[in-house]
Amino acid sequence: MACPLLFRRFPFSPRALRLGESGSRTSREWRTAALGGSAPARGLGGLIASIATVASLAAAPQSFHSEGNPILGDGSYYSADAAPLSVDGKLYIYAGHDEPPEEVGGFVMHDYGVFVTDDPDSGDWTLHADNLDPAKVFRWATGNNAYAGQVARGADGKFYWYAPVESQATDVANRMAIGVAVADEPLGPWKDAIGKPLVTWKEVFGEATVGQEVIDPHVFTDDDGKVYLYWGSWGVARVVKLEPSMIAMDGEISVMSGLDAFYEAPWIFRREGTYYCVYDWKLGGSKFTPSNYQAAIGYATSSSPTGPWKFQDVILWGTSSTTVHPSIIEHGGKWWITYHTKDAKKGGHFRRSVAIDEVEWKGKTILPVVQTWGLPPVMELTKNVAREAELTASFSEEPPMSLAALHDGRPPVVRLPPDMWSTYRGNESKVESDWAQYVWETPLPIDRVGIMFHQDPNWHRPPAEWKLEYLDSKDAWQEVRGAQYPTDADTWLTVDFEPVVTKSLRATFKGQPEGAYFHSMMVSEWEVDSLAADQLPAGHLSTRVGQAPKLPETVKLSFGKLGTLPIPIHWKKIDPQQYAKPGSFKVEGKAAGQDAGYVTLDIKVTR
Repeated sequence: MACPLLFRRFPFSPRALRLGESGSRTSREWRTAALGGSAPARGLGGLIASIATVASLAAAPQSFHSEGNPILGDGSYYSADAAPLSVDGKLYIYAGHDEPPEEVGGFVMHDYGVFVTDDPDSGDWTLHADNLDPAKVFRWATGNNAYAGQVARGADGKFYWYAPVESQATDVANRMAIGVAVADEPLGPWKDAIGKPLVTWKEVFGEATVGQEVIDPHVFTDDDGKVYLYWGSWGVARVVKLEPSMIAMDGEISVMSGLDAFYEAPWIFRREGTYYCVYDWKLGGSKFTPSNYQAAIGYATSSSPTGPWKFQDVILWGTSSTTVHPSIIEHGGKWWITYHTKDAKKGGHFRRSVAIDEVEWKGKTILPVVQTWGLPPVMELTKNVAREAELTASFSEEPPMSLAALHDGRPPVVRLPPDMWSTYRGNESKVESDWAQYVWETPLPIDRVGIMFHQDPNWHRPPAEWKLEYLDSKDAWQEVRGAQYPTDADTWLTVDFEPVVTKSLRATFKGQPEGAYFHSMMVSEWEVDSLAADQLPAGHLSTRVGQAPKLPETVKLSFGKLGTLPIPIHWKKIDPQQYAKPGSFKVEGKAAGQDAGYVTLDIKVTR
């Protein structure tokens, strides 16, 4: 069963909520409560998570080839909070392990894994799952909440893993603490370097009951050998100098200034004499994060590793996950940025997967990052043509909701507000009906829709009734024939109807009445399925050396009694090297709504 969305009763506001105001709940637990879900914990009924962990203990290193982001996107292993380290020609990405069942709306993290490659461009990786299990290394830890950590190399050549985990302490407002594990090699074996946490709530807040979690540590060693430990969450970033031993603080903890819209996860590096801090940037109501449930990556610069910082720009936004946790590192003569998304198979906000992209520079400026995928969403084979359409609606509550959620291709099991379209205007709305509409550039053959309505404890209800209308060849609206319209909440609904060819489909929903008012609606996804073509063709095309082939924008497909139609097609990217000399190659294209395979073209390159 999907977790109910209770965000109106339990608002998620990093600006308003501060830890310690209601006991010792962590922010992750607050987020779980906001979703109405529960997260398994070790020793507290977390049987599913424990089974998954036991299974991972026996797993040998897994070598695999990645076609792109997420690095591992098949749903076999979820990873988050990437922290890279370049050592002796290898890139190590240390990551947390997301392991909640699909229906759990909270972070379940008990161990860490490591991705290793010589060259990210090669796509060849090895995953060392369960490389660090805090419950085994730290006797003072519970084994729960293994959040974003990082590994740094000390002056002694050893490797130090700074891991924020839940401690067994019961006398603090928040039990998250930073432990340090040490090893002679980048992959361990690891042991506790201190025998107790390096930083706890008490070092930062003493006996206070209000503050921010001690999480997301990052260690930076400057060119002069000085070492600094950073961490930060819920709008506050902190720094303290470390002793050369890497396991003791040297001086006072201070708050860093100038990090505009800082939310969490500071990551510091130096390039050409300038210090950079990248971090999870969050400002509800902005174009980058319309609501506090969305994440972006911003950066600031300074002449000092401790600031003050001067904000520069946002360099990545619009990723699918509500968190992003950035890092930037140089490896193999290039600069790389790591982050995480929910783009893996059956991924979600709490089942994230690490991604990596190249960073481009213009002088000292970090250029906006181009997010890439192994298979871009537009190339995914699917019957659903909703993603091909322009979407409009009579009304949309934005933010925190998002109209775009209707056709993002991600019917979520665990939902946050940006995953939904809402018509909420208040509890005293006299608006009886609303509509949403898809418009395609060319008419498409369709015969089914899928939709998911939701209900919450406040004012959202499924519609009392609804209907589908299409635009006919004379630009007149006609109701589809043969349709039955279920209105069940929190389950996937399908509606079949007689096939039509149309360039626009409209759904009209009537709200449930209550006295003089009407309930609003909440929908997470509205799919529209195309008919399958009789067959997918293969064609031929010629081009000259050095000249990119001109690929057609549509392909003619036959649909039985409906006849032959020009269907929009998206082509996979062509490497210029493929037409740099005489020869031939194939290119594949996805015809809208066709999931049986790709259309292929044989390209002949001549002089």
